[in-house]
Amino acid sequence: MFEIETKSVILLLPFIFAASTSGQCVQSDGANKLDVTILYESLCPDSIRFMSRQLAPSYGKLKQDININLVPFGKSRSVNYGNEFFCQHGPAECAGNRLQSCVLNQKSTQDQRVRFAICQMLAKDKQNVEDCTDLVGLSSDVDNCVDTPVGTQLQLLAEQVTNQYSPSFVPTIVYNGVFNQQLQDASLQDFHGTVCLLLQKCGIANESCAE
Repeated sequence: MFEIETKSVILLLPFIFAASTSGQCVQSDGANKLDVTILYESLCPDSIRFMSRQLAPSYGKLKQDININLVPFGKSRSVNYGNEFFCQHGPAECAGNRLQSCVLNQKSTQDQRVRFAICQMLAKDKQNVEDCTDLVGLSSDVDNCVDTPVGTQLQLLAEQVTNQYSPSFVPTIVYNGVFNQQLQDASLQDFHGTVCLLLQKCGIANESCAE
């Protein structure tokens, strides 16, 4: 069963703060890590392409040295404090964004969240999360989030993070809380290589970057 409203929203706050961090690599679990925020949309073809061609093959090699913040919102917008949302690819995308926010907000590991997001973005049925939650060991029982103000609040928080960067393209990849167009362009073509470059600047040695 999903967490109660207050706890559900609190779970997202570390991700909000991490997404606002700027400057050097961040301290996490006693080690320096690169903070990576991914602004995406549940039905966006370019988001799906990035997840499948860039994030999926690179994540396992880089995961020990990066913190990934997943923000399913993109070029959506809220009206009247979340009474209604409008999304670039229509109502189905709004529903998909909200559904992913609720699953990602469960108490979970980074591995579970990233693997779920990749799986769900590649799924044929974007409104059914059961296969992907089962794959990573999360609950698909998120109705108490999706159908309540908790889901609305999570999407409003995702909008808040997204609006910090005013993305002109989705997905947008942000490193250490600072958007850089050159890094954005490079990430869409070679996410692994871009992260390796930034890790090197932070003084972090990742074995896959030496290959």
